[in-house]
Amino acid sequence: MKRTSTPRTAFAAALACVAVLGTVATATGAQAAAPQHTAKAETPYVINHYGEENADKGKAERSPANLVLSEFTSAQKLHWKQWDAKKAVATGKVTGAWCLETCLDKPLKATITLSDPKSVHGKKVYSAFTIKLAGGNGAYDSEDLKGKHPLATS
Repeated sequence: MKRTSTPRTAFAAALACVAVLGTVATATGAQAAAPQHTAKAETPYVINHYGEENADKGKAERSPANLVLSEFTSAQKLHWKQWDAKKAVATGKVTGAWCLETCLDKPLKATITLSDPKSVHGKKVYSAFTIKLAGGNGAYDSEDLKGKHPLATS
């Protein structure tokens, strides 16, 4: 009597079913997890004047690694913890005209918050920032370190 490969055929068929079910489940899960509205469309930009190519007109960006906050202060090595429709929060390093002698070579650790989104030329952009130095303001007496300040928006 000749032996057939029924167990192998059954195993191969079972694997094929698992693959098909896995594909369907993954696609269904991805659709369920996808937001109804794309978050990028609702999330504001920041107008960034960092770098020579952006110095004059700025560039609309989300979650930049480096950011010019004002004519006196800039931030580098930013790690964004939050970026949503109301505010953006990052930790990083700040330097400014107010601390050139002490922080040009060794930027200060800080938390930067962008807020107050508004529409400018058809784009939603953050219009204000606050800076909180990690160790407090210490000897630094700068307006940029006191409360909320306007960001360039165009």
